[in-house]
Amino acid sequence: DKMWKGALVILILAVFLMWLQYPRKVSQQEYDSHIKDKVVLLCGASSGIGEQLAYKLGKQGAQLLLVARTQSKLDKVKEGAIKAGAKRVETLSFDFSNVESSGDVVGKAVDLFGKIDYLILNHAAMVSGYLINNDRHQDPKYILRMFRINALSFYEMTFKALPYLEASKGHIFATSSMAGETPASFSNIYTSTKHAVNGFFYSLQQELLARQSPVGVTVGALGLILTDNFDAILGEDKSLFPSCAQGDVHVCATGMMDSLIIRPRTFTYPFIANKLQRFLWYINPYYHEMMNSSMPMETFDRLVSTMKEQSEIRGFQKGNF
Repeated sequence: DKMWKGALVILILAVFLMWLQYPRKVSQQEYDSHIKDKVVLLCGASSGIGEQLAYKLGKQGAQLLLVARTQSKLDKVKEGAIKAGAKRVETLSFDFSNVESSGDVVGKAVDLFGKIDYLILNHAAMVSGYLINNDRHQDPKYILRMFRINALSFYEMTFKALPYLEASKGHIFATSSMAGETPASFSNIYTSTKHAVNGFFYSLQQELLARQSPVGVTVGALGLILTDNFDAILGEDKSLFPSCAQGDVHVCATGMMDSLIIRPRTFTYPFIANKLQRFLWYINPYYHEMMNSSMPMETFDRLVSTMKEQSEIRGFQKGNF
């Protein structure tokens, strides 16, 4: 009886803490003062969350430098952002596996606009598949390429952007994942890169705070976001995930834009599902067993196979990120 009472108290406390951290709504006046005319360097802008974020920032009158690998996709997003109301939009085709030159992207933004107010690091290479008996995922060159895109380029761009963000009292949004906090057996390498993102940017938050810097940092703890591409990849397998764990790409993009104003240390979305996942990971000693029972390995196998097949059809394995 005491055990159940204790569990109930913990549950109530967890719900209360979740409520305290629920993101507030942003007013139009705040958009006008914090987004309108501001210079945003948006990486990973050619599709998915980044594309929708470009349109939302454009609607609020931002000036944008959109960066991604595929120029034709960037041209399409540029047109949409201008139609939405962006004051100015420039594009840059860049491969973020080239870490040594990724700092030049920051220089390009400064050359074009004279400053940077917000740096949004949203680019990533999605990697799915098991690690054991997978020669590709055990190849050091492949692993290093994933880290260069998903983590090291984030670091390099941050180093180069910090002086400009100090001058503008700006903000960094680093798109990470719940995979950066909790394990995912079917995405080992991707999960490892996101842990590297979290370790860097949470440590940077602490250092900036100690230095009383005006620069803020938000880490995006994102879960399953149903972009058009990912929605098509999952197909009927969406039913494997509860509705509360399926994030809307438009809501996600709005939350990311609002984070530039509210400046939370972490933006978690989908909110309830990800908070619960985080809570269970830290308090449940049988988390691995729970995950394996909720989605057996044969189900994972089918899901990973589907994702790989559809990704190759859509060219994702070729690096269109």
